[in-house]
Amino acid sequence: MNPREYLSDDGQAVLLLCSSLALPHRAAETDSSPLKLSEWNQLERKIRESSLKHPAALHGRSAEELAKALALPGGEAERIGRLLEFAGELSVELQNHFERGLWAVTRVDEHYPSHLRGRLKHQAPTVLFGAGNIRLLQRAGVAVVGSRDIDEAGAAFARDTGAKAVAAKLPVVSGGARGTDRIAMQAALEAGGIAFGALADSLERTARQADVREFVSDGKLVLLTPYSPDAGFSVGAAMGRNKLIYGLAEFAVVVSSDYQTGGTWAGAVEALKAGWCPVLARDGDGVPRGNKELLKLGATALPSSELPEISNLGEWVRQHAPAKTVESELFDFGMRDKPR
Repeated sequence: MNPREYLSDDGQAVLLLCSSLALPHRAAETDSSPLKLSEWNQLERKIRESSLKHPAALHGRSAEELAKALALPGGEAERIGRLLEFAGELSVELQNHFERGLWAVTRVDEHYPSHLRGRLKHQAPTVLFGAGNIRLLQRAGVAVVGSRDIDEAGAAFARDTGAKAVAAKLPVVSGGARGTDRIAMQAALEAGGIAFGALADSLERTARQADVREFVSDGKLVLLTPYSPDAGFSVGAAMGRNKLIYGLAEFAVVVSSDYQTGGTWAGAVEALKAGWCPVLARDGDGVPRGNKELLKLGATALPSSELPEISNLGEWVRQHAPAKTVESELFDFGMRDKPR
């Protein structure tokens, strides 16, 4: 694997500015902390409107030059300059990661998932780290989400949904967590399909697991995360990666949700409000209250009794839950001007 196949010059500049990959220990807690998504969105606009035009053009410029060209306060320009000074360290870290089968890509790069960029727009993660065939991420999938603790009826529904996605030639997208996520992803893989795991836990540790490594090597599984590859699990990370799951999906199926609590509920409500993709919720006897309340908020019912009879899940969704039109918003360097 060659970092240059994934990261353009602009992408490497964005990676320096928006990730802690190249920073020394504890530097991220100082004035050299990486830019947050909202900060990058503002800087991206300033760069585009300036004479610099592209992130790579920031290299080699003094804080004074950056402040003048981008109309930035002196402190912000100094911070950007400090982050860009770690280019040598970034090259070493990237080579180490790519040699271990991990990749990095940014929102300005060609291999960044186009469906994710189009769905989430300015909320799309600036940087993604992953393992597996990145080109597979150009395909929108079926998001299957639900509780970690799930009863047998929910588990059976998750398995059936995973298998139905494969029959419809769609990847399964989930979070890789115990319970619903793993059940649906495993069902897809066992049926010969493809799964995308959007992680809220350590990418490095997950990718080293023997069974996971085999699926990744066989081109059946892609792991990705918007967080540092060695970052451990946190509730905030689990909440934050929800939009990644929905952004990679053509539609989403909620197998089991608590009411007004937990990541499944929060992610589904956010997706419904934002109109990222059609959201379906398992319906029928014994489903959790959260499922019923999601239906009241606009989710489409997917009856447990009907799922086994659906021959093409994708076609069924297109007939019963048409997607909302999402207006395009062009904001990424290089993507606007590439020939199509």
